[in-house]
Amino acid sequence: MTQPGDRNDPVEEAIRLLESATGAMNPMALLVGPPLSGVTRAMYEALQSCLPHGRLCRLTAADLAARTDLPSLFSGDGPHVLWLDGLTPADLVLLGHGILDQVLPHALVLASIDTFWADRVLRDSSAATAPARTVLLEYAERISVPFALTQRERSWLREMGYPVSKGIAESLVGGENLIKHYRRGARSNPEGHRLVQAVVDVRRCGIHRPLHEDELQRLWLAHGGCDDSSLAFRRALDWASSTPEGATTGLLFRARGGESDAWRVLGYAAGADNGDHGHKARPLSDGAWKKVREVFSDAGDQYALGIAAHLHGRDDTARLVLAHTVQVSAPEHPLAAAAAGALRSLEAEGSV
Repeated sequence: MTQPGDRNDPVEEAIRLLESATGAMNPMALLVGPPLSGVTRAMYEALQSCLPHGRLCRLTAADLAARTDLPSLFSGDGPHVLWLDGLTPADLVLLGHGILDQVLPHALVLASIDTFWADRVLRDSSAATAPARTVLLEYAERISVPFALTQRERSWLREMGYPVSKGIAESLVGGENLIKHYRRGARSNPEGHRLVQAVVDVRRCGIHRPLHEDELQRLWLAHGGCDDSSLAFRRALDWASSTPEGATTGLLFRARGGESDAWRVLGYAAGADNGDHGHKARPLSDGAWKKVREVFSDAGDQYALGIAAHLHGRDDTARLVLAHTVQVSAPEHPLAAAAAGALRSLEAEGSV
């Protein structure tokens, strides 16, 4: 569906970077775009064209940090390609604490990040996020994935019977129809709407991982779910995961292509609440940050929340949750070092 030779075509740019993999250090290609811009499609098209026999490894920054011997992940015949999808600002900080230095001699790195987060990190001047800016400015070759449709993509969508909307991936999924469903749910299904809004806010607070049903239920209750009834929660989840007319997924959907027990929220809904594509931005309230902090007490979640809170100008929350991360993490874990470094920077800046 892409048009080879188009100026700034993301697939062509990714292919050029993949073909440049010579020498001791492999390149890192970072696909940057709003949710449902088509970054995953661009990644697969580039690999199919350039490295059809490459060994693709899909991991998270947290997975990499948990490994004591990263090079062993890339043993055997290559070339090895690491795909890091949907990076958070906290992931970038973690990668900048020596993880990329251990990976790039052994594997090419393809990654993606929402434009919203990339812009926030680059605008920030704090030492707390300096490792993230190092990744963006010194390690990564950033490839912008345009949201606008080419004429060829518009024609292809019409031929296949898909609605022609704002972007290729958004059209395939029916993103705008899902946003209408989300907005209308405030009246038609307030309990389901409350659940989706709560999960959207978790993502907007910097936590991108899939959530298990017990976490969803605790989150829903924290946001005023009608009672402690499992049946009421189930009805809310059924609405949130239903596929409305003109869409191909629900606002919540099973991770790993439907094979996981955990749930993801449509990133496009989070983007709409952030103000993407002309939608009215919905403020992240003090209460939303507090609820996410209380429901998600795991060290990794607190760390992700802390970096995101700083980028939202909430350094009191950032210092609180980063201190908790340091307290509950193993001292030798890279997560503890990353959180401690960010915390020291924020405390020093706060004392000036």
